[in-house]
Amino acid sequence: MIISFTQKLLVKEFVEIVSETNGISLVDTLDLMLSSSLKSKNAEAYTWVAEYRELLNQFMVNKIDLQTLKKHPFNLVLEEFFKRFPLKYREEHIHLSGSLTAEFIWSKLEPILNGTNRAIYEKKIKTVYGENAWPITSAKDVDQLIRLKDDEGFTTYLRIMYLASLIFISKDAHTDAAYHMATELYHKYNIGSVRLKFMMNRATSKADDKVPGLDQITSEDVVMGLFEGFKKFQSEHKNFQFTLSPSFRKETSYFDEAKFATRKEHFMYQIDEILAMIDKYPELSNHLNEVDTVGDEKEMYRKEHFSELQHGFRKLQYRGFKIKSHHGETWHTLKRGIQAVDNAMNIWHIDSLEHGISLGINPNLYFHQLYQRIILNNLSGKPVETNTTDYKELMELNWGNYRPILQKLISGELLSETDRTKFLKAKFHTARDIEQYQHDVLNRLIQKDVSLITLPSSNNKLTGKFKDYKDHPFSWWEKKNVNLGVGTDNYVTLNTNYIQEMLILLLTDPTNLKITKLLMVTTGETRRPYISQLLWKMRKDVNSNANL
Repeated sequence: MIISFTQKLLVKEFVEIVSETNGISLVDTLDLMLSSSLKSKNAEAYTWVAEYRELLNQFMVNKIDLQTLKKHPFNLVLEEFFKRFPLKYREEHIHLSGSLTAEFIWSKLEPILNGTNRAIYEKKIKTVYGENAWPITSAKDVDQLIRLKDDEGFTTYLRIMYLASLIFISKDAHTDAAYHMATELYHKYNIGSVRLKFMMNRATSKADDKVPGLDQITSEDVVMGLFEGFKKFQSEHKNFQFTLSPSFRKETSYFDEAKFATRKEHFMYQIDEILAMIDKYPELSNHLNEVDTVGDEKEMYRKEHFSELQHGFRKLQYRGFKIKSHHGETWHTLKRGIQAVDNAMNIWHIDSLEHGISLGINPNLYFHQLYQRIILNNLSGKPVETNTTDYKELMELNWGNYRPILQKLISGELLSETDRTKFLKAKFHTARDIEQYQHDVLNRLIQKDVSLITLPSSNNKLTGKFKDYKDHPFSWWEKKNVNLGVGTDNYVTLNTNYIQEMLILLLTDPTNLKITKLLMVTTGETRRPYISQLLWKMRKDVNSNANL
């Protein structure tokens, strides 16, 4: 990529200010650039900073959106700064299927589609992606199918990763995928540590999700293939680290019904497989030492839901494994989303909470927005639609003696002023109760030092719980001293990458989030003086002619 002189100069100026101020906030850094001698050095560079500072102001007061802000060329300066930072970043949450480039997928998919099972694949792909998805003749076609569109949500997100899953029918495919992923992340996004979420067995009782050829590969093939691929890259780059995190689907339909009577039976079989592999291949122990749960969690929030897998997780914990859990991401009601996290900590004794946004939603804001939506519809004579999130939240509201108001809302009967006051009181007390519950769970998470992995793009695009990226709770959690990490989830599918996630976090709290703090969270480095020394090293590097 050709870098303009203006961009090179601004990278130098930005690094100098950041190093000399020990990584203060973005707003303060930009203001210092504007009050420096930059204007006399290069008028165009000064204009870039001034324009960007004004756009940032507009973004902060909701006059423009994040995508408009990110179109400005100064973002390239911020990207370059993060790419140049001497410490590698820790990718704490990345999945296999949605984090492979279209070019790689196509290189493996093309011979499969042209093989003896072509008709089967054609039928499957049309079922999942629609008639227009066929034929697939290039990496460009693949790219269009594997990326989530702006108007698509969580259900589509889970479905469109099917195409990538078709290639994982051999050990070699897993080896090549791991090596490819490590290469992309290390060289393009400055990532030196990867925590990979993957499924050892993709068998399912859902016909649409079944993959031809899965019977050709074993769990050992999957694990050892990924291990060997990452190990090959590690032999070439000694500072690269990786963790393999086998993930189990939460949905009760995801198990091999041809071999097992229940999901629990299949789950326990996989637990034994993991432990047997550790015994057979001791070299795995430093890399295969945790597991995770993934998928749609809406139906998994009660204690009995967690008890089914408790024995298996306990068995792993006695062998030194850590338990991660995707919870607090999606829910029928906010209370259930918090309850799911509560039970994951109490029953599974998790070490890390992935997503966890039910612990970051402001209940008072959440329920008042619910109240406003429903009142507006009620004034128009519209009943509350069943099976919507609003309907489910209303059904669990603490109505007390005001339950007749619920029936009026469901039927679309116009509320009187007195009725609206009663609705408001029910909403208010429910929000207060849930806020207390939420804070109790969050404080317990902090006391137990359970890490919380944030995924800004994934949380904003998939959950539907945030109107704006600025609503993401990362900064609030950071101020509460939550043990935070950052991940990208399925970055290709979500049209993002690790550097972009860092930019989102920085831009959405530009006045309070310190650049040094963001670097500490994303690198895992807790020694502030060492971070400062690395920033000064960057300053020295950008001032040498060789790096400009």
